[in-house]
Amino acid sequence: MKPTRAVIPLAGLASRLYPATKVIPKALLPVPGQDGSLRPAVDWIVREALAGGVDEVVLIVSPRDGELIRRYFDEPPAGILEGVSGQRIFDAWNELKPLSEHLRYVYQLEARGFGDAVLQCREVVGDEPFVLLLGDHLYKSSSTVPCVRQVLDIGAQFGKGVLGVTRRDESEIGQLGVVGVRIMPDRSSVFELTDMREKPSPSLAQATLRIPGSHMSEYFCIFGIYLLPGHFMEYLQTVREQHQGELDLSASLRRWISTDGGLAYEVEGDFLDIGTPRNYCDTIAQLHQARPDSVG
Repeated sequence: MKPTRAVIPLAGLASRLYPATKVIPKALLPVPGQDGSLRPAVDWIVREALAGGVDEVVLIVSPRDGELIRRYFDEPPAGILEGVSGQRIFDAWNELKPLSEHLRYVYQLEARGFGDAVLQCREVVGDEPFVLLLGDHLYKSSSTVPCVRQVLDIGAQFGKGVLGVTRRDESEIGQLGVVGVRIMPDRSSVFELTDMREKPSPSLAQATLRIPGSHMSEYFCIFGIYLLPGHFMEYLQTVREQHQGELDLSASLRRWISTDGGLAYEVEGDFLDIGTPRNYCDTIAQLHQARPDSVG
């Protein structure tokens, strides 16, 4: 299973970051880079997707935020650029503008949940597999292989859909999606998926989701990289027709797991969350400390 397209939902209300997101889309919140630059979060995620090997990145946006995000990627600097500062801006723009050639925009006109946002891409995705990334996760590999590339390599090797996962303690699972797995022979980082639950209770997690053979309090939680078949959209549409209100991803993932079967891959790396004020501040501090020129 080799996708050529990544999908990144960015149309959420970002209410946990309000009132900042009243004027600044969450996707454009600034994040420091190891090269000393300051880039919007969506810039990081797009680059991660392209480094993973896809050719096109589909950004699912709201009408207001979409215009601002387009301007970031498409609009050249205004005015005459002179001197050292002008050259710095010119160099940054020349480095940025090739990204726009890989972008496509799909609009979610009404905020009806994460799953509904993904469903807006049904015609674009068609029958082809795609990799779904989260708009508030920055991925940080602990190996020389980018996180998205790791997941896609497993999909290509086994010919199946793959969920990137990471180990977390029981104290954290109330805020995360958790998967159940079966061990595969002679595999230490690839597992068969058996179930998926969003923010499960400790009793449910202990009964059905604990990592086989591991310590009682360890679980595989969603990393935020989903390699899915094109017909996953059919599962989303079925759940949409059966439920009113916001559409999340969990029920459709369970249908996919029970019908198709899929794999969990323990990613070599970590994700940095910017979805809440505390997580955003922690991410900024962590990335700042990781810069070579950082002083403790």
